[in-house]
Amino acid sequence: MNIIIIHAIPLTLLGEIDYDNKSALTSFSDTEELLREVELKEGNMEFRMEQFVGLGTTMAGVILVFLLGFVVFFLSRRGLKTLLHLEYISDPVYVVTMNIIRWLLIIAVVIISLQSMGVKVGNIMAGMLTVAGMIAIGFIAVWSVMSNILCSGFLVAFNVFEIGDEVEVVEPVGGSGLKGKVVSFNVMFTTLEEEVGEGETVFTQIPNNIFFQKSLRRRKGIETEGLGQHLLSKPVFHFP
Repeated sequence: MNIIIIHAIPLTLLGEIDYDNKSALTSFSDTEELLREVELKEGNMEFRMEQFVGLGTTMAGVILVFLLGFVVFFLSRRGLKTLLHLEYISDPVYVVTMNIIRWLLIIAVVIISLQSMGVKVGNIMAGMLTVAGMIAIGFIAVWSVMSNILCSGFLVAFNVFEIGDEVEVVEPVGGSGLKGKVVSFNVMFTTLEEEVGEGETVFTQIPNNIFFQKSLRRRKGIETEGLGQHLLSKPVFHFP
């Protein structure tokens, strides 16, 4: 170690050192301490440089992932628009497909970006799956309610019947089913009005999901109103 220190000292200083003088020994000690400080500073600079290079590489990777995501999205949209213009697909198929592609790309870009930044995506995914499982359990618990709300939207979208129509729910075994005139509709029930006797009227409330589980007979009414228009003009849970 002493040899390294001597070679590190400029040659012009060697002739000026008095080895019998204690101050010369002190200068050697100071020089060794100075060299240690220089080595420490150089090590810190190298460490900071490595951190800077690593951060720059990570940011470049994230930007590249986002650019690739945009490129894939625009190419997919152009391809689907071409198919739409050629009438190979319909407008609803185009909209649904683009929404699916958009969300898949967003999820993929976010996951890849987090992984490149050193984030443990596995723990995040485990938490998200746990939350999704809890939501699924709650969804199953209220499935009957949710199915009626969902089916009410389908009844409006497909115009299965209108207010004022005569409808009959046909039983599969051929028995007598529910029938009557549609007089009310909301997100849970469809209300049928049926005359069972002279001057006697019965109202039957049918859950909306029943219309998608059984066959339906429909006789067009004279004065009718669309389900969507009726739904907007009444309270959500209005009953006659």
